[in-house]
Amino acid sequence: MKARRYFQVAAITFALIFANSAAVYCQSPQNSPASERQIQTVKDYVQKIGQGKDVTVILFSGVEYYGAVSKIEPDDFEIAEVDLKQMVAISYADVYIVEKGYGKMNSYTGTRRKGPTMRSFWIFVAVGVASTIGFAIWASKRLGNRRPAGPFPVPFPRIP
Repeated sequence: MKARRYFQVAAITFALIFANSAAVYCQSPQNSPASERQIQTVKDYVQKIGQGKDVTVILFSGVEYYGAVSKIEPDDFEIAEVDLKQMVAISYADVYIVEKGYGKMNSYTGTRRKGPTMRSFWIFVAVGVASTIGFAIWASKRLGNRRPAGPFPVPFPRIP
């Protein structure tokens, strides 16, 4: 009976941990206005990259643009988007991430991947696997030393 309680407590604990963490991966980016410091950082980095250089721009809305910087202005900049084949004006306040260069085209999905990696997801998976293995080892040591209460194998009752 005590072993069953340990398993119930462990199952509830893992369910709460994983349910609590899942919300982090499902949330969309917040549309909060960028701070002056972040806007200045984006401006400086776009200036550092310079005109005619390839960039990846990810907006707070999650939209990704890939192309070459064509015009740099005080409030925004313009890129020649390679996938849309048109000029796109982007405000510094809307930018979440700016990176130099852009990823190669994925022929299966038709998209490019240069944005944030799934590093946090793999860390979460590694921690989950390690904790599950640790729990299994602990449970096997804890429950492996138990002796059966009755004679084994228990014979089936015979019907007269």
